[in-house]
Amino acid sequence: MKIHAIWRSTLPAVALTALLSGCTAIHVRPAIDTPSAIRNQTGFSLPPDSASTLPPGVDLSKPLTSDDAAAIALWKNPQLQVDLAALGLARGDLIDAGLLRNPRVDLIIPAGLKPFELLLNFPVEVFLSRPFRVAASQAAYDQLAQNLVQNGLNTLRDARFAHADLVLAKEREIAGIAASELRKRIAQLTSRRLQAGDISELDEVAARSEEATAGEQLVRLQHDTVIAAERLRILLGLSLDHPKIDVVTAPVAFASPPLPADLLEKALINRPDLRAAELGIVAATKRAKWEHSRILVLAGQLNSKGIGTNGILTSPGVSLELPIFNRNQGLIARADADVLAASKQYLNLKQRVAFEVYESRELLVQAQDALNRLRGQVIPPLQSAATLAGQQYEKGDVAYLFVLEQSRGLIDANLRLADTEAAVRRSQAQLERSVGTK
Repeated sequence: MKIHAIWRSTLPAVALTALLSGCTAIHVRPAIDTPSAIRNQTGFSLPPDSASTLPPGVDLSKPLTSDDAAAIALWKNPQLQVDLAALGLARGDLIDAGLLRNPRVDLIIPAGLKPFELLLNFPVEVFLSRPFRVAASQAAYDQLAQNLVQNGLNTLRDARFAHADLVLAKEREIAGIAASELRKRIAQLTSRRLQAGDISELDEVAARSEEATAGEQLVRLQHDTVIAAERLRILLGLSLDHPKIDVVTAPVAFASPPLPADLLEKALINRPDLRAAELGIVAATKRAKWEHSRILVLAGQLNSKGIGTNGILTSPGVSLELPIFNRNQGLIARADADVLAASKQYLNLKQRVAFEVYESRELLVQAQDALNRLRGQVIPPLQSAATLAGQQYEKGDVAYLFVLEQSRGLIDANLRLADTEAAVRRSQAQLERSVGTK
């Protein structure tokens, strides 16, 4: 009977605890869908799961275009996969922010003259601070999701950079082979002219020195090609035993970019890191409100105690920590400072976005202008000179050494052309990243 009385007396406390525990559930509300945002801003998708398959339409047995490299990078780039895994950590923090502290039960078992006593202590202040905690954690979650969209844009830019670098390395290697063969023929002709007494020994030594220099440069260019291929393979997340990567490139586009003001307006709307900085201000503000709410430590109590022949009596109570010495001043000051720092960070990032947009556009225009000049004003005369020198050699009007010298100028110009085309492709990729969308 005594046990039944204890249970009947404490049943309200148990029911209250169960009711409060039902309030602890919180559903994660992903205000920002990172995969959808990346797809909308880039046209490329993240993988639906952790499968190691390639994006649809991509075949590694064929030369990769710049778009192929960008698509593979979003699916398999190791660092991006590590960054995306942080969403799970943020989700855990959001769930934890919505949980309530467990009630505390102190129970004294009746023994001898010691009466039965039960004390149920439930922290009430968590109900006051819970909305602020959840709001701050939700803002932090959304901020991370936006930053991950920016990470996706950076990954695409880096993949396009690596693809352009490999294309350039291959073109430079081809030009290096042509230059090495040309200088070898020049050295052979110079040696024959020395034997015939047409030139001095110093001229022959200079020609052989150029031949050796061209050979050394060719070896370096071949190593650069291997390094560029490995850099692209790492960015694409391909395994070490993967076959050699081959690349192909599309013709360089000469469309003039929009005006700087239009690009800047687009960047201010689309840049994910700028949106993340705005959410950082929101998160800091929510955290500040949370800290301001943590002044009172209030707990509700329910006490059940055996009182002689009167049985078990139950009565409510309150436990309050008096905010005399500690009113959470330190954390409040820190939270307020975080709000100010987040605001300054946003303004700084906004200025940097403007600089990146103007700089990348100017670099693109500069590279396009240089490419136009090379193709229209520099290379055609050199091609004509090389062709004319060959025709004159066939007629016997000039020596073959003159033909080789004209060809050397054309090879050097074609090498500059490859460098400039790569600069255009890199500038286009950087401008897309600076604006935040295609």
